[in-house]
Parts: sequence; structure tokens; C-alpha cells
Amino acid sequence: MQWYANTVQSLEYGKIYSRSALLNQLKENNPSLSDNSFQWTIGKMVKSGRLIRVDHDKYVLAGENILPVYFPAYSDKALKLMEKISKQFPYVRFTVFETVLMNEFLNHLIAQNTIFFQVEKEASVFVFRFLQEEGYQSVMYKPTKKELSFYWTKDCIIVTDMISEAPLRSDSPHSICIEKLLVDMYCDKLISDTYSKAEYESVTEQVLSRYRVETTKLLRYARRRNKEAGLAKIINKSLLGEG
Repeated sequence: MQWYANTVQSLEYGKIYSRSALLNQLKENNPSLSDNSFQWTIGKMVKSGRLIRVDHDKYVLAGENILPVYFPAYSDKALKLMEKISKQFPYVRFTVFETVLMNEFLNHLIAQNTIFFQVEKEASVFVFRFLQEEGYQSVMYKPTKKELSFYWTKDCIIVTDMISEAPLRSDSPHSICIEKLLVDMYCDKLISDTYSKAEYESVTEQVLSRYRVETTKLLRYARRRNKEAGLAKIINKSLLGEG
């Protein structure tokens, strides 16, 4: 039995715990451990399935009816670009869609990555020029499907305008939320060309079974992209489990 089992047994189902609250609980059971050990233990508890992270710095005891919040596993290149752009443009809103993120849900995996920076309209061209000035060669600005097919290269960076009213995360505003990822996969012409659309219903079913999804937020964004009816039909089919 792991030493933190007593802490797990003391937690209440349905109650949300902050990281600091969990650290205090752990210290009560083993006050001799260092702060780094406690931090590492929380990560291990999540990885083992004993805890579920439901939001930034918020955790619940694992239970049958609780699904975790989606957190994208970006590539090192995407993370470095996000850091560089947010440092250069600290007040500019943007999110990142990376095509390899879809591999978690696809049967036919994407081998060659493309990084989409979706930037608020007034600033997108400045972000594009900044990346050019930084020496990035494979950067494109709002390409058409034809231009992308002609000039695409491995790890290509695409800068486009962010759709107004796009859902953003409060805990990590540049990381894509699951609702936006699903809608962009369905609606964005450049993104939808990077995978087989025949897999989309399967992707939706997997997402709904693995992660917390705010369908109201998802459909509101889909409405903004004029695709609400089609997406609502797919979402309802997945929720009802219809073949």
C-alpha cells in the first residue's frame, strides 16, 4: 500500500480540493517529507487514477461519474513558440491548435505536424511578421487550401485570425480547450483537411467518454461558425450511443 493511501481514504467524494489543501492533508500523514516530495506525490496520485484534475489547481477523488478536464499535450516546438509569442505580445489573445493533438483520438495517426496559431484579428499579421523576423522559414499567413497544399512543409506554422467569441481557457488562455478543438476539427477548412473526416464521429464519442465537455459552450461556438445544427446532431448521437 502506498504511504499516501491514508490521505486518499480521508478525502470526500464530490469535494473539490486545491493543491494547497492536498499538500496539507499529505503533510498531516507524513510531516517528515520535503515540499518537493509532496508535489511529486500529487502528480503520482493523479497518474495512478486515485485523483482527477478537474481544473487548474483543482482535484477530486476519482469516482465513476467524474471525468477529467482536457489538457493538450503540445510538442516542445509549440510550447517554445507559445512562450516566445506571449512574451512579445503579452496582451494579445491567441490559442494554438496542433494537428498531432488529434492523434489521441484518431485511428489513422498524423505523422507530419502543423501548428496553427489562431490570433485575434487586429494582431495576427504582427505575430506573423514577428515569426518571420525570428527566422522561422515555414510560416504562412492565412493561406487558402490550395496555397497550403502547394507550400506546406513539415512542422509548418500557420497564423490565422481567431474567430470572435471563441472559447478560451481561464487557467491557460493560449492552450486550446476541448470544446474549441472539437469544433475546429469539424469547421476549419485547413484543419479538417489534415485528417479523415470519416473519423470525426468516433473522435467525438471518445472525447465525450474521456473528458468533461461543456456542450453549451461547444454549440455556442459552433453557432458562431454556422455549423451548430450538424454538430448538435453528431453530439446527440454520441451521447445517446446510437450506432
